[in-house]
Amino acid sequence: MEVFSALAIGTSLAADAMAVSVCCGIKKRGRYIKTALLTGALFGTFQMLMPILGWSIGKVGSGMIEGKENIFSAAVFILLGIKMLYDSSRSPLSSLTAVGIKELLLFSAATSMDALAVGTVLPSAAGADSPAKMFLTVFIIGLVTFVLSYAGFCIGNSFHRFKPSYAERAGGIILIILGIKSAFIM
Repeated sequence: MEVFSALAIGTSLAADAMAVSVCCGIKKRGRYIKTALLTGALFGTFQMLMPILGWSIGKVGSGMIEGKENIFSAAVFILLGIKMLYDSSRSPLSSLTAVGIKELLLFSAATSMDALAVGTVLPSAAGADSPAKMFLTVFIIGLVTFVLSYAGFCIGNSFHRFKPSYAERAGGIILIILGIKSAFIM
């Protein structure tokens, strides 16, 4: 297993998760450590599980996955981005509601769709040609995602000094941009 390759793949897969974590942190007010840890744990876990699923599908199913993972991701990002924009235009109290577990699960799944496709090529891309090497590779990917998602949540939460509706609008716009990127660039 090539550790550098696993770190590089983990960092690239975690970029969307970190950006979404920033948006989640924007919505959370007050105490946030538990929510930041949960966010990092969910994003990291999904980023670990999806490559394993992709690897198990292997070459037979890779054609079914490639090119379609972006549809789910784009829809989730755009719809939740629009929801954040809508919430920011309502009463100030509505924009203070934190991201719930359902939203975190959707975000985790949406940001890990590309990891599903990557899992089909991990044996050649990162030298994960045995179950033990695959486990270590996906552990590194999950750990990188956890750290970056946790940091992203904390960064987003640091925007508390801004008016909540402005910060939430920025988060909604970021999610919509990620959705458009997912739809057209993946």
